[in-house]
Parts: sequence; structure tokens; C-alpha cells
Amino acid sequence: MQSLSSFFEHNLTVIYFFYGLAFFCMGLLVWIESGRASTFRLAQAMGPLAGFGLVHGLHEWFEMFQQLGAAGAANIPSWLLLDEVRIAHLAISFSLLVVFGIRLIYLSREEASRSANSLSEKMFAYLAAGALLVVWLISLVLTYWVYQPASDEFILAADALSRYILAIPGAVLAAWAIVLEQRAFRRLQMPDTGRDLQRAALALFIYGVFGQMFPRASFLFPANVVNATLFGELFGIPIQLFRAAMASLVAIFIVRALRAFEVERQQNLARANEARLAAQEEALAIQAQSRRETEQLNGELQTAVHELTLLFDLSRSLGATLDRDTLLNQAVQQICDRLPYIQTALVILRTHPDQPLRCFTHAGYDKLPQPDTPPCQVGQQLVSYTLQTGRTALLCDGHIEPIPGDSGIIMHPLSAEGNCYVGIPLGESEALSGGLVLGVQPGMTALNQRDLALLETVGSQLSIAIENATRYGEAQARETLRGELLHQVVSAQESERQRIARELHDGTGQALTALGLGFAAASENVLHNPTLAAAQLTELKTMSTQALQELRDLIVDLRPSLLDDLGLVPALQSQVQSFTQRTGVQADFVLNGRRQRVQPEIETIVYRIAQEALTNVTKHAQASHVTVQIGFEEDVLQLEVRDDGRGFAPQTLFDTTNSRRQVWGLLGMQERVALVGGSCVVQSQPGQGTAVQVAIPI
Repeated sequence: MQSLSSFFEHNLTVIYFFYGLAFFCMGLLVWIESGRASTFRLAQAMGPLAGFGLVHGLHEWFEMFQQLGAAGAANIPSWLLLDEVRIAHLAISFSLLVVFGIRLIYLSREEASRSANSLSEKMFAYLAAGALLVVWLISLVLTYWVYQPASDEFILAADALSRYILAIPGAVLAAWAIVLEQRAFRRLQMPDTGRDLQRAALALFIYGVFGQMFPRASFLFPANVVNATLFGELFGIPIQLFRAAMASLVAIFIVRALRAFEVERQQNLARANEARLAAQEEALAIQAQSRRETEQLNGELQTAVHELTLLFDLSRSLGATLDRDTLLNQAVQQICDRLPYIQTALVILRTHPDQPLRCFTHAGYDKLPQPDTPPCQVGQQLVSYTLQTGRTALLCDGHIEPIPGDSGIIMHPLSAEGNCYVGIPLGESEALSGGLVLGVQPGMTALNQRDLALLETVGSQLSIAIENATRYGEAQARETLRGELLHQVVSAQESERQRIARELHDGTGQALTALGLGFAAASENVLHNPTLAAAQLTELKTMSTQALQELRDLIVDLRPSLLDDLGLVPALQSQVQSFTQRTGVQADFVLNGRRQRVQPEIETIVYRIAQEALTNVTKHAQASHVTVQIGFEEDVLQLEVRDDGRGFAPQTLFDTTNSRRQVWGLLGMQERVALVGGSCVVQSQPGQGTAVQVAIPI
């Protein structure tokens, strides 16, 4: 053992070389790995560990060069190999080890327990290391002040204090921190790295505690007893060899643990590749989705263009004519030709609220596989339902149900078997109403909300066109009626002139002729036969009186003098009395409000309307009682002529398609009232009498 100890004593330079090489290589590799981006907490604290390895390796090489310089084997300036520089390297290296241990311990705590950011953690680590350095410096000052040692003795004391105050705490902290960190690697399913760190912590602990407890012999306690000399005597090897062995183990296990960063890099690369592949798949999926959406938008755009084209063509054809039958025929044909899911179309209308629904026009039934006639009865049931509910309805297999108009209904199912019809209400007025019945193509299983909205839009356009055509037809019929009425007025005037001429010729004319002949005969007999002449004059007087009365009656029929002299009310009273005397029908006259004179043209119109109404009662009503009622309000004159006769159905007589024209008197009343801005309403029902109600603003 003495020879072995002597061998190592003579080859300390080699031990120092490998000793320093172990730490320097460890520091260099740790420094290289510390530049990587990593999620490991160890990577965030590896900077001080790299500094410890590099600086401490230089310290050991300092001792190696001191050995070589003392043997004269190195030509290095003596000021570069001063013990003060070596002690400074020793203190700095172990201070960096303290920083590493504190930072790693701090980082090893759970995230939830951290109360400061990384800047405060670094500051705390450096402050702790600085505090130990301050303690070390104070110890040096006190040692020099108390013992006043020589320079060589002071260097030995400084070396011992560096190891006691800085090396041992730094190694303990670093080993503890590495033990804490290896648990994290075990949780990350990296047990090999955890074991390497655990072994490195053990080697660092042995190196820092047992390796630094035997400094060079010094006058300070316990270095004066427990020192390198005692270690050589006890174990037969120099302390530097033990430290070099522990340093090599620390370096080996630390470097082995650094493989975790390569594993992490491989994992990150694999995750990056997976993310890239996932991103590519997502991009492809997005591209496919975009393509599908583009195709869907193109389809929707084409559908919208098709629908707009249909609506435009339909509007143009509906606006091209005001003939109701023509536009209905064109509209149903366009609907069947342009909508692929519509097979047949049927329009069912009624032109008056009291009239039944009837089929007006149809399309598509002649193109069926088995041509058939339109199902008017089924269509009337569906249209009656839509008119009652005011909503679009669906008839499938004899069952009718409404189609909600809310946007929540995306698809409405159809029957897979049998015929299905969509009923859309038509008409905006009370007089004209009905529906559009559309037969759905066989094989269609559903209609979406867009299809239903289009069909309802078509129904709205058709309703407006029908309303316009109907109003135009009514206007045309009214104009035709006005012309016919004017013709009848002219004919009536001519007939009245003929009647007056005939009555003047047959009555008054013959009476005047007879009077002339009588006066001539009386003039001849007045001298020869006075008695006969007196009798003739008496008879002529009677004849003149009768002729005068007939002339007065004719004048009253043409224009009653009471109307001009006394006004409307006395003229109507006289007319009612004359009516009773002439016809034997009981007639009553009722006055409401205060009697007053109004414009002459209004009085004439009201008088003539009452006259025409009483004439109609005489001719058609077969009534037993008539009431003529006139009322004066603030700004309205009202007349009502009511009888209890047999009555009639006004809608049949006033129908513009009626060619019998049996209501010229009633139409004349309405035209007269319309000239002064009034209204004339005829209310009647078969068996319940008739009432003519007139209201004229005054």
C-alpha cells in the first residue's frame, strides 16, 4: 500500500489532468445542451451547472500546472499560477454549484405552489450564493485578523474554508435538487434518466461531502486533524484520486442523463411530424369541406338563379295581359314546365263570397302517364281548408295538414305512395278568393322550406295578377255598363219624348181639336139655336177642364212643381200619397231629423231614386207595405225605401256576366248617386223584401 500511495503521489499531475478533464467535459457538454429549447425544468437550471464544471475543471488544471511548474516541466508565467487565482476559481465554481442546487430545487416545486416568476427565482439563487460568498469572505478576514498567519498558511486556510463553507453546502443542495428532479423524469416514463440522475446525485454528494471533508492540512480546525494526509494514511490513496473518481462518476451519470434531451427532441420531432400530418389532414379536410361548400353554394346559386328566372318570367307573363283566363292559363303552364318537382297545377276560384268554388284552369294533366281530368272535388276540399286557415296546406292520401311557415321546419315529409298536393291560398279581396293546387311529382319524399317559400311567392304573384285582372275586368264591365246605361238613358229619353208626344197628340191634341170643332159648331148655332149652343158650350167647358188636368198631370210627371216650390220632403210626401192612391199599396213616409233644403241637383236625384224604387215595387215586388224614410244629419242625407215584397238575389242580377240586363233601374240609381259622391246599396233576399239605402254628402 505504501508503494501504491507513493505511485499516485508521484503521478498527481495525471490525476489532476483527468480530474479536471472530467469536470471540464461535463461542463462543456452541459453548456452545449443548455442551449436547447426544452420543457424539462433541468434545462432551465443547467447554466450554473455548466459553469461549475468548466470553472472547477480549470481549478484542477491550475493545480496540475502548479505541479508541473514546481517540477520545471512547464514554462508558464508565475503570476498566472498564483494560489489566489486558484482559490478564486474554487470559490466561484462551488458558488455556481450552490446556484444550480437552489434554482433546481425551486423549479422542482409544483406550479401551484410557486409565488414568484423566473426572475425572482434567479435572484433568490444568486442572493443565496452571494450570501455564502460573503460568509466565506468574512471567515477569511476573521482568520487573517485573528491568527495573522503567513501567506502559505493563509492560502491553506482559505482552501479549507472554501471547501467547508461553499463546497459541502453546494454539493448537498445540488444532490438534493437532482434527487427531486429525477422523480419528474420517472413520472414522464423515463426511468433510465431518473436512475442516472439519482446515481449522479449520490456521486456528487460523496464528492462534495466526503471528498471535501479532507482538505490540505491547515492550522484551522478540523483541517489540522481531518485532512488529505489523514485520508492517505487511512485509505492508502491520495484524496485527489478519490475526488477524480467521484468527479468521473458525476460526469458520466450527468452526461448519460443528458440523453433525455435527445429523447425529448425525438419525441418533439415525432409530435411535430404528427402535428404536421394532422395539419395536412386538417388542411385536406378543410379543402374538401371548402370544395363541398363551394359546390353547395354553386348549387344554391344555380337554384336561386332558376327560381329568380321563373319568378321573372312569371311576372313578365302575368304583366303582359290583364285577361284573367289568359294569365291563369299561362301561369299554370309555366309552373308545370319550370318546376321539376311539380307535375300538375289547378286553379280553383270563386268570384263572389256567396258563390261556390269552381275550377278555372289547369295544366299538366294531359301529360300524365294515364291522362286524367283534374280532381276538382279534392282540390276544392284542399282550397277550402287553406282559405279557412289562411296557410299553405298539404294533402297526402286524403289527409290534409297545414305547413308551418316558421324557419324551424327544414323538410316536410311527403307520402311515398299515392298523390300529394300542395294548396296555396289565392286572392286578396273578399269577393275573389280561391287557391292554387299543385300536384307533386311521384317519388318526391320531401319538400324543403325553400321550395315552399318559392311556391308561396308564386302564389302571391298570382294573387296580385288575378286581383289586378279582376279589377280591370270589373272596370271594363263597368265602362261597358256605363255605355249601355247611357244608351238606355238616351232610349228612355226618346221613349219619354214619344210618350209625351203621343199623350199630347192622343189626349191634349184631340181635346183641343174637339174644342175647336165644338166652338165652330156653337158659333153657328148661337144665332139659330141658342139653346143648343149653350149646351155645346157647357160640354166644351167640361172638355177643356179635362184637357187642362191631363196637361197638368203630364207636367207633374215631368217635373213636380212641389220639388221646386216647397222642396224635397213635400214632394216625397205627395209622391207617396199618389203611389197609395194609384196602386192601393199601403205606403208610409217617415222623416228623421230637421227638414232642410239642399242643392237642387241632390233633391232631384233623391226624388228620382224614390220614384224609381216605388216604380220597381209596383212592377216586381208584389208588396203589401212600403216605407219611404228620409233623414237629415249634419253632413249626410239618407234615403231608404223598404218593402215587404218577394225580394231577389242581388249578386245574380248585378253579375257582370249576366246578359239579361233586368236591373237598369237599380243601375241607374247607383249611377245617379255616384255622380254626387254618394253610395247606393241594395239589400234583398228572396222572400224577405228589398231595401234601397242611399247616402249622399251635403
